[in-house]
Amino acid sequence: MNEEREVKVHQGRNIRFFRNAKDMKQEDFAERIGMTQPFVVKIEKQSIIDETMLAKCAEALGISVEMIKEFEPEKMFSGFTCNFDKIENTNGAIFSILKDGSSSTPTNHYYPIEKIMELNKQNAELTQKNADLYERMLQSEKEKNAFLEEKVAFLEKMLAEKSKE
Repeated sequence: MNEEREVKVHQGRNIRFFRNAKDMKQEDFAERIGMTQPFVVKIEKQSIIDETMLAKCAEALGISVEMIKEFEPEKMFSGFTCNFDKIENTNGAIFSILKDGSSSTPTNHYYPIEKIMELNKQNAELTQKNADLYERMLQSEKEKNAFLEEKVAFLEKMLAEKSKE
């Protein structure tokens, strides 16, 4: 069974997968493993790669050799299944998914117009509240500045009287 798994896992594709995941170009990868870009193309086409080269590739990618040997991208999403019975539209989602007992296929119910209108109304209310808050804050700052100007004028007057004496 272990031999079947090794044949099933394409090590070259795994190297390409991890290289792309790290957003690394073939030229950069070739430089890291001390080879040329055409050699990288050749490696990525091989289903089984020798241990020495696997170790160099793994080190260049910052992963373990086992990841290259055992990773199966095809199975990456196989664990995702629709095993829910109902998702209710309680969290403000724009759609809900229901699965009734008579069908194994979920039925999508979209409510975009109503939801978008509601969100626009909420957004308009928040915008108005923010504008009101800004106006109150601006008025408060004007009052504070006027108060401080009065105090400065009073202090200047007091200093002028003190300097005359």
